[in-house]
Amino acid sequence: MIHRALFATLLGISLCTVSVAQAATKLVIGTVPNIGDGPIICAIEKGYFREQDIDVELVSFRTASDMTPMVVRGDIPIMGGGVSVSYFNGVAQGMPLRYFLSRAQARVHHKIILRKGLNAKVKSIADLKGLKIATTAAGGFSEYELGKALETAGLSLDDVDTKPLAMPQTLAAMVNGAVDAAVLLPPFDTGALRDGATTLVTLDDIVKPTMEVSGLIYNTDWAAKNRDLLERFTMAYIKGGRYFLEGARHGANRDEIIDYFLKYAPVKTRAIFAETDWSEVNPDGKINTASLLDQEEFYIKRGYLKTKSPMEKLADEDTVARALKRLENGGR
Repeated sequence: MIHRALFATLLGISLCTVSVAQAATKLVIGTVPNIGDGPIICAIEKGYFREQDIDVELVSFRTASDMTPMVVRGDIPIMGGGVSVSYFNGVAQGMPLRYFLSRAQARVHHKIILRKGLNAKVKSIADLKGLKIATTAAGGFSEYELGKALETAGLSLDDVDTKPLAMPQTLAAMVNGAVDAAVLLPPFDTGALRDGATTLVTLDDIVKPTMEVSGLIYNTDWAAKNRDLLERFTMAYIKGGRYFLEGARHGANRDEIIDYFLKYAPVKTRAIFAETDWSEVNPDGKINTASLLDQEEFYIKRGYLKTKSPMEKLADEDTVARALKRLENGGR
């Protein structure tokens, strides 16, 4: 009888242990698929989220405007997003959004590319004056990068003719001469260079402070109620980011990570990932707050923003700090 009771007790403990191990918290993350998903994908595939009892589902959206309202409403708690006028305006208007993790940070391999045949005339940034230059959108990161580059030559955006174009359309416009130059990022820069275009400058070497390009953004109401879950997610993400960064710098795991991209990304051509420069990520997940403030100031000067938000509204630095401390103490 005692043996049976002991067996039943041990069986109960065993079943409870299995139950706890299986009770992973489901967490949906929104994204417009791009290389910046690398840290999350690595954290999923390497089991870093599982170590924290989190089951992450990466859900793709066509545009950020499709995704952002769902995060604002709390339908999904976290999304990947770029630093942009729309984010700054959203925060200023009181939307429950806040950056908390770096997703892409220079080096990001963005370049000013000249159309074919123009390199004989345009030798420096100063020579861009009066030219037609494509950027992704008014108030987007490429306009900021172009503006910062022009400042180094004593110029401003008012000294060039900016043309907001999506990057696939930009490639065609460069071929037919509709634009003289463009701010391009991988893999579109590779396509332009194959068509005979030339690189004027790599913007990572010019834009200061070091540019924060995109990050993870949470719903602040959700975050306030789920601090432990948020920190556990952040620990796993940081480990995924470090693994991804090794591949971004052409480490031994690059082919393995390309396999992950082919599994998750809508693009299924291996050569694109193999030949493209990948944006880097901060190895500790830290956001470059100086860059956020500089971009906000730039957009205010351009008239895109009316209100300056304090840093504590723009970004949460404490979650990463707590996660790093927990990682130092064993990661639980």
